[in-house]
Amino acid sequence: HRNDLAGQVALQPLINFHGGGHVNHSMFWQNLIGEKNGGGHLHASPLKTAIDAQYGSLGALSAVVNAKTAAIFGSGWGWVTYNPAIGALDVVTTANQDMASSMGHVPLLGVDAWEHAYYLDYNNVKADYFKNIWRVVNWKD
Repeated sequence: HRNDLAGQVALQPLINFHGGGHVNHSMFWQNLIGEKNGGGHLHASPLKTAIDAQYGSLGALSAVVNAKTAAIFGSGWGWVTYNPAIGALDVVTTANQDMASSMGHVPLLGVDAWEHAYYLDYNNVKADYFKNIWRVVNWKD
């Protein structure tokens, strides 16, 4: 009901979870591409320039993302974002299906840290999944 404020407030966690899941996964699938189609190759671009200036290399950035994402307790996401508050790239994590944009960040790359993202190929060795996902990142996206 339109006037059921308590009911609307009660729905917020579900909207956040399911809406965030949709948004996060929509971005995630666009951020992936097979190696044969250019996956993992970061071409010269303003993003590459920013990564090199701030982290020194893509390898150094991926190490930061992997470490922070592996430290998530339970399920969530690791993010490479642009943080307008600091005017620079930022690596953050979110729990469950929370979105980086809800923190005021502009998400550039999301790494799904939910068990469903890696278990079939990596079992419980999610560190291998985090290491290998960089091979299929669609940097053109």
